[in-house]
Amino acid sequence: MSGQMKTLIDRANSLYSRDYKFKEVYLLTVAAEEDEDVPTKAINGLEGWIDCFEGVTLKGTLFAGGMNEPNSIKTSEKLKEAYELGRNV
Repeated sequence: MSGQMKTLIDRANSLYSRDYKFKEVYLLTVAAEEDEDVPTKAINGLEGWIDCFEGVTLKGTLFAGGMNEPNSIKTSEKLKEAYELGRNV
């Protein structure tokens, strides 16, 4: 899990006692490594946080591996998948 993701989760914990409106969470991960297991710990950490919120579920994840060069996502099929995932939210 990146430091930025951990900070987001920590700061969003204040929502726990409030009337939060979100019910579905999606996670997009990008890495230089291509192994499909790379995002596993980030997903597990996010699921642990989601479990604290009643009625909230992890609806989808998308991993784009092999992103080694600037703009390499532009030629990846994962960009189209990310677009479709967002479009269907």
